[in-house]
Amino acid sequence: ESRATARARNALSAIVCLRPERANVINPITKEIVVLPAAAVAVGATVSVRTGDKIPCDGIVLEGNSTVNESSLTGESRPVHKGPSNLVSGGTINTGSTRLVIKTTATSDNSAVARLIRLVEEAQANRSETEKFVDSFAKVYTPIVVLLAFCMCTIPWAFGRETGRFWTMNGLITLVIACPCALIISTPVTYVAGLAAAAQRGVIVKGGAHLEALGRVKSIAFDKTGTLSEGIFALMHFSTIGDRRPRKEVLEYLALMEAPASHPLSDAIVKGAANEQVAIPKHLTLEDHTILPGEGITAVVEGKHVYVGNEKLFRRLGLYDNLSNADVETAHKWTRTGGTLGYISIEGDGIVGFYCVADKIRNESMEVVKRLKKMGIDITMLTGDQRPAAIGIGNQIGLTEDDIKSQLLPEDKLDFISNAVEANKAKRCCGTKRNVMMVGDGVNDAPALALADVSVAMGEGAALAMETADVTLMDSNLNKLYYIIIMGRRVIRTIIENVTFSLATKAIVAGFTFAGKASLWAAIASDVGAMLIVTLNGMKLLPSSRRVRENELVASGEREASDEAARSSYFSEMRSRAFQIDIANAPSEPLLLEDDVKDDRFADEEETTGNY
Repeated sequence: ESRATARARNALSAIVCLRPERANVINPITKEIVVLPAAAVAVGATVSVRTGDKIPCDGIVLEGNSTVNESSLTGESRPVHKGPSNLVSGGTINTGSTRLVIKTTATSDNSAVARLIRLVEEAQANRSETEKFVDSFAKVYTPIVVLLAFCMCTIPWAFGRETGRFWTMNGLITLVIACPCALIISTPVTYVAGLAAAAQRGVIVKGGAHLEALGRVKSIAFDKTGTLSEGIFALMHFSTIGDRRPRKEVLEYLALMEAPASHPLSDAIVKGAANEQVAIPKHLTLEDHTILPGEGITAVVEGKHVYVGNEKLFRRLGLYDNLSNADVETAHKWTRTGGTLGYISIEGDGIVGFYCVADKIRNESMEVVKRLKKMGIDITMLTGDQRPAAIGIGNQIGLTEDDIKSQLLPEDKLDFISNAVEANKAKRCCGTKRNVMMVGDGVNDAPALALADVSVAMGEGAALAMETADVTLMDSNLNKLYYIIIMGRRVIRTIIENVTFSLATKAIVAGFTFAGKASLWAAIASDVGAMLIVTLNGMKLLPSSRRVRENELVASGEREASDEAARSSYFSEMRSRAFQIDIANAPSEPLLLEDDVKDDRFADEEETTGNY
């Protein structure tokens, strides 16, 4: 029992060991490296992460190209390439051959690994209804059994010596076989194993109650942006309306309005304007910048009200009907491809431009939706997009029009989840719960996440969503959602097996006891044996150590292959450059030799052979 439970304990304690202890901070003035405790590193500091070092805090890469092992957070063994402008998480390890220089964006206490540790600690303290019921049952059951055994060992002596000896033996046997150890341990050991297995795969579940709820999910509502899609937008189309203002000026107003906003669409529009050499104008003053939930944004620019948003906003303002049929047809054509449509208006000029921003569907979305439907789970997509765009996205992942709810405000999503929860309560059959799951990533999803029977947040999403959700997918991979639902069902099945086996074992031995054909040693063996069997049955949820080692070997092999490929690509590029030199105009200096290559990616190579 000790060896079996140690596997789960070690699996969770290994996560706590991910917390970095120190950081190599670069002095901004002298450029010297100062070693400080990771907890003392401030936001905005520049740190150096050498090969094999843990990244102390969440941050963004300033210099270096390397690979980072994120398996501690995501459960994926394959190293991830990181270069300038890429985000990195604290607690992950630089496994490449190059030093990374990182600017921190969070303190050590607020890093991804710190959040992971807090979630695991909370999960261990959270107890399910089944676990509470078993403990409550044992509190009543145990005194009754002890009293019954006491009566069996004392009262029969009044009817003679032989009768007393017979019933005393039966009383002792009853006391042993009725011990609720196997029954009590059958539930928590299963939860601990399930939680640990999920954590090793990069899925954090806040306790056994939510793990059990996952196994009873019958309908799932997905947010679109950042959940079914990657949340990485690009400005696909932009056009002015009329000739009141030139294209560049309208783009300047659009970039100015979107720059302070936090929605992923805003960043795409600003980058799209930059691609046309249009920067955020500094000569225009922006005041009263306000978000209009579910519609867009508004502000006062140079004393004029400017609006940017969707069709719903401009219908409310009474400006949409002024569009020409040609512009409306163009807009509908853009949305049919799955893009998100928006408009911009300037006070006095009406709508002066419209644009289309498209999002990329996650590679695994279609397959995951297909698998979930095969499991008998109802799937719904919730989005604030207009109907044509929502249908275009939904069709790409295998959803019908009935499965798509579009043009929703945050409160509409909340109402949908509330109605779904109430409807499923009415559909309960024989007391079996039919849980509603909400999967989202943004701040606007938080109310719906809180109301759902079980909620899942994407690890790349907003912190509020992760705090509100019952489950967090650390690497935002939807395949992990399918995995954790299967794990929830396995947990429920294992608990039923353990409880049934515990009670059946005791009932059988009790029958032999009252028939006078059981011994004390048989009772002891059945009690201890049942406890060990339910413990081992619960521990089967943990991945085997062999599988863990295989994943590590795969990661090591892929890392070596990645380094070799990088080295081969680098020298091939250098050869190509060398042969492109015009010999007639070449300088008198000798051509570059591989021995002369000064690249820190291969600084550990003592020598290279061959020349150009």
